Amino acid sequence: MARVNLDETDSPAETDEPEATSSGKTDPEPADPPKRTAKKAATPVPRGQVAGKEKLQPYVSIEIAEAARNAVVATTPYEGGYQSISDLIEDAIAEKVQRLQRKFNNGEPFPTRPKRRLKTGRPSR
Repeated sequence: MARVNLDETDSPAETDEPEATSSGKTDPEPADPPKRTAKKAATPVPRGQVAGKEKLQPYVSIEIAEAARNAVVATTPYEGGYQSISDLIEDAIAEKVQRLQRKFNNGEPFPTRPKRRLKTGRPSR
């Protein structure tokens, strides 16, 4: 799964140094920096929610939960490591869904399910 690095917002060519003119001297800074236009405020996200995300609360075995937590802590300092358990779970689900699509649906996305058709509640014994 490809991971997106959100920290790469500045292009490497951008610098804060003034450009040199053809005479080799730098232009003095303008008296007033250009005014930034205010961006429209995004729709506020309710407390406890993350924009563009939906909260899932699956039950997993204690062993799997501990292994996932350990993996996040162990990989956080590394490039490509995980910063949160949510990131790890999202990648794991995405990889599994892709495998299921290849195996059961010729690699195509599954059709949209009818609303409210998933089983909910405690599993029957």
